Amino acid sequence: MNRFLKLSVKVCSIVLLLAVVFTMLPSNSALAATTTSKRQAIVNTAYRYRGRPYVFGATGPRYFDCSGFVRYVFRQHGIYLPRTAAAQSRVGTTISKSSLVAGDLVFFKNTYKRGISHVGIYVGNNRIIHAFPRRGVTVDSLSNSYLRAKYALSKRVLR
Repeated sequence: MNRFLKLSVKVCSIVLLLAVVFTMLPSNSALAATTTSKRQAIVNTAYRYRGRPYVFGATGPRYFDCSGFVRYVFRQHGIYLPRTAAAQSRVGTTISKSSLVAGDLVFFKNTYKRGISHVGIYVGNNRIIHAFPRRGVTVDSLSNSYLRAKYALSKRVLR
């Protein structure tokens, strides 16, 4: 009987310890709120550079090309992405266009060269912010005929 009592005390101690640990972990809603606020912060940062000129190969903050812009904005929030649109398209989880939320990446193909060659940050309401030749950092609708025709895929890099 003594042995049974010792085992019961150990089991109760473990259950109590686990209960304490789980109450200290953030809830799913708290994690979702953190992710949502980080997404919004990324979008806000991107908007701060609206109007900056486009220069091929530029990584900011005075001038940007598309992937340099995305990389720069995400780096401001401790997220390090590769340099080119093609390399950025290999990071994260592929998602459907209908699943896009603010802060996701949207990729386009065959713009100035074959394959993935352009990227923007989804800001909501079917719109992206991106660095675009002759227009600089600007906001466009994904329904824009050029972007719609060149759409390739979307990626989620924020959990």
